[in-house]
Amino acid sequence: MSESESIKANIAFHEKMFFAAIAALMALIGWMSSKYMVASSLLLIIVLVVSFFSGIYVVYQYRLIKRLIKELKDVE
Repeated sequence: MSESESIKANIAFHEKMFFAAIAALMALIGWMSSKYMVASSLLLIIVLVVSFFSGIYVVYQYRLIKRLIKELKDVE
């Protein structure tokens, strides 16, 4: 497998992780907005913390994908 093919495979994997993290973040925010009156405070805090770290992971994946695309341009 050439280096460019390897980078393309990494980009594809990280794109899937990026979109999965966005989906999880949207699901958590949606759940939190619909259940804030009936859920316990502890559960809401846990979901808020998980949402925060999911958002950080989205940003991390985005930056990683951008770096891999730049690396791919340098290789080709």
